[in-house]
Amino acid sequence: MAQQIDVDLPAASSAVIDFERNRFPFCIVWQPFPPLTWILPMIGHTGIGDSTGVIHDFQGPYWVQADRMMLGRATRYIPLDPAKVRADVPGATDAERWDACVQLGCDDFRKKVHCLLYPNCNHHVAHCLNRMRYAGWARYGMLQLWVAVLVAGRFCGVRGFLVSLAP
Repeated sequence: MAQQIDVDLPAASSAVIDFERNRFPFCIVWQPFPPLTWILPMIGHTGIGDSTGVIHDFQGPYWVQADRMMLGRATRYIPLDPAKVRADVPGATDAERWDACVQLGCDDFRKKVHCLLYPNCNHHVAHCLNRMRYAGWARYGMLQLWVAVLVAGRFCGVRGFLVSLAP
């Protein structure tokens, strides 16, 4: 049976996190990047989930993948609230505005060359959050994501804990 967790969102939302299907609606997701993660625990690969939970991640030059993270399943996640999207984009609902900003961020990064330092997957996620003006802020960066994952990231069950921390 798939392990599912309700995201802390308004009662009207039907967002459900599903570890088995690798679905993380309205979430930042993270996975380790061995062996770098073993040396520096904040180093990893990030992606962002749309309203249906499909993960979008910047994997290489001019390539943003949907629904198949570069290194497999997410091991940590941070649920976010789509009601905190402050961008002036088309959409009748918070979820539609969230999805529009994720799509705009992905479209922008499909025009970029991927690099280990800049731009990378962390910059892609930060860019999507900046497009959203999430929680009224538009200056997210790689450092904020690293800290957020380390401090607020939830493990995807026991497997996520073990894969995240074990060499």
